[in-house]
Amino acid sequence: MFLSGKEMKMVRVCRKIRQSLFTKLALVLIMGVVAINAVTMHLYTNQKREHDTTLNQGLMQYARHLAKHVGTPPDRNKAEALTLQRPMRITYAGKQSWVVGETENPFPERFLVPRFTQDGIEILNLHENYRLRVSLAPNEHLTFDLFATEAEQSALRQFGFYSLIGSCLIMLAVYFVLRHLLRPIEWLTEGAKSVRDGKLDTRVQTRGSGQLRDLCETFNQMATRLEALVTGQRDLLLGVSHELRTPLTRLKLRFEMMDTEVDTSSIKQDVRQMESMITSLLETAKMHHGADGIRLQSTDMAQLVVDVAYGYRTRPPGIVSDVPEEPIMATVDPEKMAMALNTLLDNALKYSAPDSPPVEISLRERNDGFNIIIKDHGIGIPEESIDHLFDPFYRVDESRTRATGGYGLGLYLCQTIIKAHKAHIDVESSLGVGTTFRVIFQS
Repeated sequence: MFLSGKEMKMVRVCRKIRQSLFTKLALVLIMGVVAINAVTMHLYTNQKREHDTTLNQGLMQYARHLAKHVGTPPDRNKAEALTLQRPMRITYAGKQSWVVGETENPFPERFLVPRFTQDGIEILNLHENYRLRVSLAPNEHLTFDLFATEAEQSALRQFGFYSLIGSCLIMLAVYFVLRHLLRPIEWLTEGAKSVRDGKLDTRVQTRGSGQLRDLCETFNQMATRLEALVTGQRDLLLGVSHELRTPLTRLKLRFEMMDTEVDTSSIKQDVRQMESMITSLLETAKMHHGADGIRLQSTDMAQLVVDVAYGYRTRPPGIVSDVPEEPIMATVDPEKMAMALNTLLDNALKYSAPDSPPVEISLRERNDGFNIIIKDHGIGIPEESIDHLFDPFYRVDESRTRATGGYGLGLYLCQTIIKAHKAHIDVESSLGVGTTFRVIFQS
């Protein structure tokens, strides 16, 4: 199942964010800051709770004052009068238990944390909610649940809101500072991708100082040497291919003039294979050099696909084409694109059994371009070979003969043609199931 263009973009963006070094460093730094704050607040809070502080002594005095006001034995009427002064709930546990005050409003009993205990008085709290428990006698005590006032709740909400906003601003600032400091890594990543895609003249910026600047300069030096090496290799390949054509032509002429009684069929076959290989090398070298490369013109891709598929209609296991009826126009070199599609179809048919389902070629239009999909149900390609499939002179099975496996130049030339059109090709394959080539054009 293939994703649409927008879905592919979303997947790439999410993957980029997830794998971004800046994001990971920012998250590590933020987690470190949060952990430090959490530990500090925990230690500070425990220090306040477990020690004889001024606030704890004040709460102890307040608990004694409340218990004295209720009286001994506890008077329910006095307790009710006390609850009118501030939001609280008073519970008496003894011979005749009772509860007065805020009996309907919930109190965060499950989350209360012990704060201080002394002289039979226990203090628990959560934020601005306090529970003061005063022991009167064995199995008899008064509990004062003090609810946070509206002003305290508002202050707590404001604290949470401003803390959240401040944390977000700090995290955003940290992210952009890290992104600024580590931007040479992004330059190197983009530069490496460009070199990988064949743009050997790519150079990255060398701003700033330190080890990242040194790394950028080293990358540029490496790219310069690599460009010189590959350019020299291509020049040599182009020159040698040109020079070999002349003696091959002379050999073909001499074979034609030889005595017909001499069997020269095997030698002629070798000459034809050498000529085919040299032609492929020359086409590839010309496109890399830009000399006599592609000749772009407006082309109906639907008609081009139909014409290419028609040439293979009689080869087993057959071919099925699925293209839109309306034209799909694109600016391409029709001759070179036909050469690339011929290579893909020839391989698909060559490595499919005669009784297998027919090879499928389809043209799919997208919002941002179109795809040409060639799918076979043949022997498939091993997973470890897919990354090397477009390398020159690479053959998946080295034991194949030249008649079936070729020289390993067809797919190399095919990829060169597709890249020259600013497109790219994807491969999916499973052994014994088949292979799918997808040529992706983006507008």
